[in-house]
Amino acid sequence: MVELYSLDDVGQGYDIALGEPERIATTLGRHPNDAVTSYYLKSPSGFMLEYGWGGRVVTPGNWTPTEVTVGPSLWGHDRTWLPDDQRAQARAMRLKAAADGERRPLHVIDGNYQRMGGVCPWWDGVRGQG
Repeated sequence: MVELYSLDDVGQGYDIALGEPERIATTLGRHPNDAVTSYYLKSPSGFMLEYGWGGRVVTPGNWTPTEVTVGPSLWGHDRTWLPDDQRAQARAMRLKAAADGERRPLHVIDGNYQRMGGVCPWWDGVRGQG
């Protein structure tokens, strides 16, 4: 995986990759295990490369393994190379994760975010704080 500084870099790279759609191996999506937002593309040599942002930091010696029972993606990552029945099965798994309310925190580095006020624009408006 190539991990980038900005989510916008990933999105803009995805827009560029859409110019050669046959090179996209998975659509933009997010993994539940490492929380990376990414897509996969096929290199000129034919292997897949993940292009992403926001992965969990793993500190050697201070890591507790956990079992991930959701996935392989929270959303997106439609695997264009799978047969239709397997793509449908993967889509059903993603829809179940959404229905179950699966969420993962964002992992950002200092200088790569600006904290917004409030909870959400709709809820803040309902509470009279918007």
